[in-house]
Amino acid sequence: MVSLSVLPPPAPTDKSFKITNRANELFVRHLYNDAISEYTKVLQLSKEDDEFIALIYCNRSASYLRLNQYEQAQKDASRAMELAPVWSKVNNTNKYAQVLMKLWKFDQAIELIKTAIHKEDETHVTEMTGFLQRALIEKDNEMMGVRIIQLVCGKDIAIQKSVLNPIQNKLFEFASHMKNIIHVIVDIESKQCILVDACWDIENILRLVEEQGYTVVATIITHYHFDHVGGSPPSPYDTLPIKISGLASLLKKIPHIKAYIHPLDIPYIQQANPNIQVNRLVPTCTPDITQHLNIGKIQIEFIHTPGHTPGSQSLMVNQCRLIAGDTLLCGGHCGRTDLPGGHRKSMEHTLRHILGGLDDRIIVYPGHDYGISWSTIGMERENGCLGEELVGFGMKSQ
Repeated sequence: MVSLSVLPPPAPTDKSFKITNRANELFVRHLYNDAISEYTKVLQLSKEDDEFIALIYCNRSASYLRLNQYEQAQKDASRAMELAPVWSKVNNTNKYAQVLMKLWKFDQAIELIKTAIHKEDETHVTEMTGFLQRALIEKDNEMMGVRIIQLVCGKDIAIQKSVLNPIQNKLFEFASHMKNIIHVIVDIESKQCILVDACWDIENILRLVEEQGYTVVATIITHYHFDHVGGSPPSPYDTLPIKISGLASLLKKIPHIKAYIHPLDIPYIQQANPNIQVNRLVPTCTPDITQHLNIGKIQIEFIHTPGHTPGSQSLMVNQCRLIAGDTLLCGGHCGRTDLPGGHRKSMEHTLRHILGGLDDRIIVYPGHDYGISWSTIGMERENGCLGEELVGFGMKSQ
């Protein structure tokens, strides 16, 4: 649903106003099909020349986007652009560009944003420049023959509530609070993909992957914490007879794949997930064991980055993309070291010497979306979180 920096135009009638409010409430509750039905009713009640109609097309486009119905989302976003008055120009541009990126039409998205930045006043230039940078990163990934897709808990997955399963609803509320990012690394040519830290909602993660025509061939765990691997949660959440859908569920659903994990974290995973067979877990990072995983044009180097847990590992993809788990959370923050297995001195060494020695141009993808879903090594160095000039580091709660 569109977020406006200035007031949107008023609804033309009380009936349109009531239906729109109902649609907006359904959207917030993640009931996107129902929201689309209500937005459609508003469109049927309104005249095409009403400026209010651009808002409805924009919001219905957002609903289609959340359902991965990208063609419908593009049609509505395009119509909103045609009708867009001044109040919705930035929002409609960003929404339309987002749809184009979901359709892998990066050149069109980049040109759209560049044109809008050229015409825009300084108020929204920073926001739109950030969106442009993300589009350029996605295009660069595409040129390498890979895609790195981010699925955010509470936004893309772990959102479908059920009146028949109140425990799952509570878990999804918790997942939405945690804001984990599940990464899907795709080899475009073969459509084979690797899941990273798949957790909370395995059923819908696999549904989204299958809808894109991808085949899961491996999974990787950055560290053992329950919000990244699932299983039985630790204290104080262990008083409830629940298990979080995660690695065990994934390996059961896809029996031919294996999970790549640093050996120091394997015992913790087995403790929370005793049903996982040892031969499904592949140790990484040590000289005499797996250091790399190559699938098509995906080349992954496992980098041991202890501190958050003893076996925390980051994934260097094609020597220019770093999936950092909870080691580096972006915005000048790293993972906590006060949890079991955490070690502040190890984290300092990781940030100062291991990640701090990487090229500034490397893109960083964190394990949680705390308002920032990507950064660069250079940006985090400027934030004082990396390198020889490390002046301290902020702990982020996960």
